[in-house]
Amino acid sequence: MTKIMKIACIVAVVALITVCFVSSCSGGVNHIEKDIAYGPFTIRATATKSKQFNINYGMVNQTDVAYTILYNGKPVVFPDALQRNTGLPYLWRVYALPGAPDPTLIAGSQSLYLIYLKNGAPVVESILEQHHDFASLQFLDSENGQPGPYQEVFARSNTDDLDKLDSLTNGRFLLVSGHAVLDVQTRSIRRFNSNNNDVENYSFPSPRGALAFSPDRKSIVFRGAFQSWNTADEDLPDSEHALVVYDIEQDSGYAVKFDDTELRLINVNDMDFAWFEKFFEWEKSAQGDRLRLRKLEKAPYWTGRFKVEYASPYYTLYPVKASMLPAFLAFLEQQTGWTKANLVEDKFHEYTGRILTFADGELKFDVTMKEDAQILQFSKHIYADANPEYTALVKKIADAFEAALASGKYQEHFGRIESETKQIRGAGSPKE
Repeated sequence: MTKIMKIACIVAVVALITVCFVSSCSGGVNHIEKDIAYGPFTIRATATKSKQFNINYGMVNQTDVAYTILYNGKPVVFPDALQRNTGLPYLWRVYALPGAPDPTLIAGSQSLYLIYLKNGAPVVESILEQHHDFASLQFLDSENGQPGPYQEVFARSNTDDLDKLDSLTNGRFLLVSGHAVLDVQTRSIRRFNSNNNDVENYSFPSPRGALAFSPDRKSIVFRGAFQSWNTADEDLPDSEHALVVYDIEQDSGYAVKFDDTELRLINVNDMDFAWFEKFFEWEKSAQGDRLRLRKLEKAPYWTGRFKVEYASPYYTLYPVKASMLPAFLAFLEQQTGWTKANLVEDKFHEYTGRILTFADGELKFDVTMKEDAQILQFSKHIYADANPEYTALVKKIADAFEAALASGKYQEHFGRIESETKQIRGAGSPKE
């Protein structure tokens, strides 16, 4: 027998033993079943608990929850398109729609459906059928007429509140999987951008979820990201973000482009509704509400970011010019009373940038300057043990410098936000 055949035999034996082991250990399967009444429907939740083999952790506990909707004691039948590639061929979730004209449910997995009675018989109406991603739900008007929380639809894996039915409330217009809007009050469905096309070479939503809803209830605002894969270096925009406004009635959209630097957009997560209201406004037109940039007298002052990660405090300034380092060091000296005697190390490395380490008694702090990345950071020394005194001092300096920035000081030491693609390709403008 050759060496390869021996290895194959060993693998086969191990696989057979594993199958037998899993089969014997999976014998302790048990079920929990709960019925929930909603109007003329009964929603049955069946939880199956079992032992399963996990390649990383061995035998683990697993709970699968499947839903069934019954009418007059008989299961409501769903189309085959309910799922095609999930491996979980049942209803993952069921939601009540109290705002509908009569008892109505939303149920499904990757594809979602409306369930209600018509002429005394249950109707299963497709809201959106898709098989490439998780379904999602988001009211467009639940937060003072603006979008509420975005949630994805996952199969349940626990039995908490199994006897309670989830409800979708506080809004009328429900965005389903990013490509359909359900009017809960009328049960009408409007699907849009079914082919997931970009708008002016901006893909959306990125990140997921709607950002705003127009006053005339015709247009949804999404965050968009420029598609750089199909763009030459010389045609790359300075800023890769935009807002994509999509008219769900016309099934078309347009991009509202802006300069990340002028809007002080350091992180895409800063693109929340407060940011939207600060920099954008709706303009009435014959075709409906149209979004535009607000005209500001002057750009907002730059600010820094303070955060604590794994007991390590950081205060970060971005995007900064090289001139920020001496300015910040002078500020630090003024706030702490440190002198050159407190500077115990000053080193530079291609990847970490310049790091100045200051000692204050038993404590050590780092001021890091990465000119290529336009980042200045004040933090606990990277190898120092955790100590609440570090957080206290870094936060004190951060608050004091933020107050100075808010008064207009040090603004001349900030630069421009450059697109990540330009940085990667080396197509950006030279740093000052």
